[in-house]
Amino acid sequence: MIREEFEEKIREFEGVLQKVASDMAGGVISEKLPPSELLTKTEHNINRLKDLATNTEELMLILKPEKTPTIKSVCKNLTQTLTTFKDILTQNTQDPPANSRLALEQLRKALADGSDFLFLMREIRDHPSPLIDTIITFKKASETKGSVINIQAKEDVQPLIKHVLGRLDDFRAALIALEKKIDEMKQIMRELQEESLKILFSNVSSQANVAEDKMEKKQLSLSNFKTEEKRHVDG
Repeated sequence: MIREEFEEKIREFEGVLQKVASDMAGGVISEKLPPSELLTKTEHNINRLKDLATNTEELMLILKPEKTPTIKSVCKNLTQTLTTFKDILTQNTQDPPANSRLALEQLRKALADGSDFLFLMREIRDHPSPLIDTIITFKKASETKGSVINIQAKEDVQPLIKHVLGRLDDFRAALIALEKKIDEMKQIMRELQEESLKILFSNVSSQANVAEDKMEKKQLSLSNFKTEEKRHVDG
């Protein structure tokens, strides 16, 4: 059934997205890696995210056709960012570190785009189009011959369909207003997430620099010690 398939893809998408975010936060994926190694470490998850986005876009369009512009826009943002990430890593370049850095910026953007996409999937899962939801429920009831809804006769179905159709305009107006508010909230969430990621990676980079400085000082101290020791021996 479409609902079960959609729910499964939501879980998988969330798992892959969390894996990428975890790898970035843990330093497994870093701009210090050369582009080829960065691609090797990310390619499988990036391809899976793109496939899941494309597949779930089709399901969302079925479940909530009135949100078609939003669904297509959010999906396009994510898939284009993921494509750009891979394109940067496969470019021939004279400055590999710069390409790794640019690619990581795109991957951070992809995490934010992916969060928007996940939010939209959950929203449509929890609030599908009333008419579509009714049709799916009726279809499931007819296939299983079960009692998902107590359909006694054709006369029981018609009033419900008429009621849903009569309320569609009201639903549509309410959804447009709600969608506007949700878009505003998502923008705020997106900005907060991007700032949080910048702070996180800044801290990781600072810690790495401190460790490198300590190692350089240790090596310098050892070098000075050996020089002094040599002077005493020569003296």
